[in-house]
Amino acid sequence: MERQDEMDPNRCRRRRSRWPGGLRDALGRSILVATLGLLSASGVHAQEEDRAPIRVTLRGIVLDEVMGTPVAGAAVYLEDEDYGALTDSRGAFRIEGVPAGSQTVVATQFGYWEVAADVEVPEAGTIMEIDLKPRPILLDGVTAVTDNIDTMVRRLRTRRQSLPYQTRAFDQERLLRSPQPDVFEFLWRETGLERRPCPITVGVTFVGWRPARGLGAWDLPSQAPGALSSHCIWRRGQVISPRVYIDEMPVARGLDALRNYPTTQIYALEVYSQGAQIRAYTYNFMQRMAANPEALVALSVWP
Repeated sequence: MERQDEMDPNRCRRRRSRWPGGLRDALGRSILVATLGLLSASGVHAQEEDRAPIRVTLRGIVLDEVMGTPVAGAAVYLEDEDYGALTDSRGAFRIEGVPAGSQTVVATQFGYWEVAADVEVPEAGTIMEIDLKPRPILLDGVTAVTDNIDTMVRRLRTRRQSLPYQTRAFDQERLLRSPQPDVFEFLWRETGLERRPCPITVGVTFVGWRPARGLGAWDLPSQAPGALSSHCIWRRGQVISPRVYIDEMPVARGLDALRNYPTTQIYALEVYSQGAQIRAYTYNFMQRMAANPEALVALSVWP
């Protein structure tokens, strides 16, 4: 009898009816809402993909406003995107992957005032003309500025070659074309340096000084001025904080300070002895050197 009772259809109906009708309706609505949510999310994702900016090629030419002649070697970049290109011997430039729409295009060259122009880049691409106004400098025209810049570039190269250690140099074109937003990110992408967090320290280890003591009574592996930096590198079996210089001046925050410098603002970058020392030179520094070239500080030798 018990077996027949279990097979009784009425009993089966009674078992199903243990779920209140309101709860069944609520569960049904929840499943429906979840399904609609998934469909809605997929629709939003598709719309976001549809709204992805169309990227085009921006072409143009940079001219001397007074003479009307092409300006070679000018840096042209997108202010919001932080990448660009150099003009060739005819003053022409070409920047690929530019988002269509409103853009601010910046052009700079030694001996001229920097120009920033707001332009509307159509989806079909565009060709633009940029006029640079010469600076009122006490030199024999822009030719003297170019010669002085070449002199400073030669001095930088000579100093690099004077050391018996590996040196890597990145010029303005390499920096301009980089998709990295600042010099800090450029270093990890282009140099192969291995980033490590700096040890928690109390003191600073100066070259030639007796090491200070850090937490846990161990000697600090950092070297001045990088003990104030949160980022170090792995070099020759130990964690070190590179000595960082901007325009020949040491910076207290070490590698962290490089976050403040977009690649579009740096004319040249030098990495010495597998990251032991890093030097960056801004356009403003090179502009000053164009007016009055100065001798560079001799670099010390390190292991």
